[in-house]
Amino acid sequence: MKKTKRLAPARALPIAAALLTAVMAAGPLPVALAGPAAGAGAAVPSGFSPVSVTYISPSEGWALGTVACGPSQCLRLLRTTNDGASWSSVPVPPAGPEGPGGPPLKVRFADPDDGWIFSSLPGQAKVQAWSTHSGGQHWSALSFPVRSPEPVGIEDLEAAAGVVDVALQVGDEVEIFSSPVGVNAWHRVGGPYELGAGPVPSGEITLQGRSGWFVQNDRVVVSGGRDEPSGAWANWRPPCSSAGGPVLVAAPTASQVDAVCTEGVWTGQRTSVDLLRSTNGGASFGPSRLVPVASADLAAATGTSTVAVGAQANGSNSANVALEMSFDNGASWQSVYRHSGSGWSELGFTTPAQGVAIVVGAPGHLGTMLFTQDGGRHWAPVTFS
Repeated sequence: MKKTKRLAPARALPIAAALLTAVMAAGPLPVALAGPAAGAGAAVPSGFSPVSVTYISPSEGWALGTVACGPSQCLRLLRTTNDGASWSSVPVPPAGPEGPGGPPLKVRFADPDDGWIFSSLPGQAKVQAWSTHSGGQHWSALSFPVRSPEPVGIEDLEAAAGVVDVALQVGDEVEIFSSPVGVNAWHRVGGPYELGAGPVPSGEITLQGRSGWFVQNDRVVVSGGRDEPSGAWANWRPPCSSAGGPVLVAAPTASQVDAVCTEGVWTGQRTSVDLLRSTNGGASFGPSRLVPVASADLAAATGTSTVAVGAQANGSNSANVALEMSFDNGASWQSVYRHSGSGWSELGFTTPAQGVAIVVGAPGHLGTMLFTQDGGRHWAPVTFS
């Protein structure tokens, strides 16, 4: 549960304040985009299992998921305009990866018309990404003006303030491309950023208004970038770059940046999860606060004092996940939700009160989407109907 990923009205979701997206703990989903697709306004299919969610306002959002489709799974996209009270089907792209082993897919919308569905698994033979400028009624395959003939994969894609940014893996580097949300007019704005030597490169873009941050993890922090007012991305050294683990970034405002670092996991030293905060847009970070979890999957922040961390639950096996909340800048933490699942794929806030998260289902079980309407103190499963 990538992916921060934004839920703020000014951005595409997952996350008002920010949304961080990590590689889904459950691994690639068997997805078939080809096959029978529900038409616009069709009823919600039975057995819908959510994998990604995006909100553009407190009432309007989209949930991407799968349903059983023969021996594999078929992609389905649902839309709500009444804060999840009811949902209807929206068309999905007509072609794509088929059968077992397909890559994990995500959805983002910037406004009622402009949205994207994309694979978040780098290292593929080609980009798997589509855009719509008609609210999902029509989809077009995306291509990017990369200069390298090497395989290209998408690490992350986020939209805010009328602009969509995508982090592309090109050969052994990462470059950032940007476009106005209403057209497919991509141009390079950042990079190249270094990839690590580990087996699982994972890049995350966090946007807040016209400000942005990019972090490249590959077991440990590898590289990073910051979006300048000009729209170009400059090099940026993320926090915990020498701490022996990955970092997640959340930004409730353009100046406040929260970083959740899993430290020591790849250096053989003490392993801990720590929260660090910047009040100057990520230029520097203050002292750390301990987060009581074994490892962090996603993080989100809303307002100046509330932080959410989706993680593996301490003291339990890998099938159990927990959502930890702090309402006092990390001084104390509350375990507000526990679930039998394999990880988190989304976590974010549309407003300081309203938030959404997705728990990846354990093998053989459906995913679960959660809502909060009280700032993260209580979370309840969403019923798709």
